Amino acid sequence: MSSEKGFLMKRAILFPLGVIVPLLVLTGCTEPQMTDATRTKTEGTLVGAAGGAALGALIGDRNGALIGAALGSVAGYAYGSHVAEEKAKYAREEDWLDASIRKAEKANRDIRAYNARLQKKIAERNRLAKLYKQHKISRNSMLAEKRKIDQERAQANKKLQLAQNELKHQQAVINEARKSGSNARVRRLEREKSKMKQEINTLKHNTQTLASQSVLFAV
Repeated sequence: MSSEKGFLMKRAILFPLGVIVPLLVLTGCTEPQMTDATRTKTEGTLVGAAGGAALGALIGDRNGALIGAALGSVAGYAYGSHVAEEKAKYAREEDWLDASIRKAEKANRDIRAYNARLQKKIAERNRLAKLYKQHKISRNSMLAEKRKIDQERAQANKKLQLAQNELKHQQAVINEARKSGSNARVRRLEREKSKMKQEINTLKHNTQTLASQSVLFAV
């Protein structure tokens, strides 16, 4: 490992600590009287701050780490707050986790179906591109199809953002569930999270393919 990479790694480790310790003091995360909901929100803030600071340290200077920590803490608090609010709706934690599992399963089914529809359309566009090369369809037809591709691409990017947000939410639920020792349910959530990652990668590939087709159809 080069000395520069070693320095960056040390900086990525030390900066989150410099952010987390003050946050622990300011939020009183170690206070025994802290409610479960407040603790969940605070832990989300700290995890977000650590991740943001580490990323900022690796890609920028000290200011980059501080900015990353600030942005990460905001995002972390948002997810921690959302998880705490959802959990509070259920009398038993088991019921909340079962509902979270069903939600994750549905999210995966939805994005899987969406990917299948996109891939079908992509295959049809590939066929049209071949027909155009054979002079069997007009330029106007290609341009009309390009407009549809651009609309689908914009929608796919929105779907991708929603899926990435759902993945972060699933991780926040997993982090909360681990504290209660619900190992069987955590494993099910982990499996759904793994499936979501795969579907997100497929969706990323599909959006990239749509971008390429948009260029191809701009005849």
